[in-house]
Amino acid sequence: MRLRRATFLVALLFVAAFNRRGEAGPIPWNYQWDTRPIVLDADPYGPHHTPIGGITLTPGAIAITGGSPGVASGNAHIVAVQLTAFAFAPPPHGQPYQFAHAPYRLWVTLTDVESRKSGRLGFDGVFEGSFTDRNMNLHTYFTSGARQRMILGHDLYTVTLNSFTPPAPPSNGAAGDIAAFVSVQPLTAPEPSTLLLAAVASILTLASAVRRTGSPRLFGEPAA
Repeated sequence: MRLRRATFLVALLFVAAFNRRGEAGPIPWNYQWDTRPIVLDADPYGPHHTPIGGITLTPGAIAITGGSPGVASGNAHIVAVQLTAFAFAPPPHGQPYQFAHAPYRLWVTLTDVESRKSGRLGFDGVFEGSFTDRNMNLHTYFTSGARQRMILGHDLYTVTLNSFTPPAPPSNGAAGDIAAFVSVQPLTAPEPSTLLLAAVASILTLASAVRRTGSPRLFGEPAA
């Protein structure tokens, strides 16, 4: 009787665990990107370039605009920031606007919908290159690493900055972007095959105990 009851309980636990795993769908989550600075100035033209009066306009810069709040479900490709190059005046001596190790920082705030837990990841990057009103030669790389992870609720989130499209020259005006791939997975749980093996092992152990003693004995129960 005890063997049959234990067998039924083990099988019931296995079926329940398998059904929970099978019914799980894509994990919903929210995101919001932020950045500093919002406007990244081009390098000065030299140590002796100082204003002599009046109003000084930044001759060239890159505007970094954080993406709007968004929602996603499961793994997703999302735009982190859009990039726009602009110029207020022609550069002196016909030289391009230069960016030498110009730093910026991106943040993403993720919210796990089911648990309502939120967390923030930061990415440090720099721009290298130059542009003119009609030509663009700009690159970026990340000094903090382009992949970061965090756990929210019962899920593991991995954010990878994996795409950079430079902005078009100011005469064109088209925006570029930095994009990310976000992977979201439930925390590691036993596979159905592992649960099945555990169930079979439990049943065999109980059966062996029955053959030896005639009935299984509970832990701590005195021997007859």
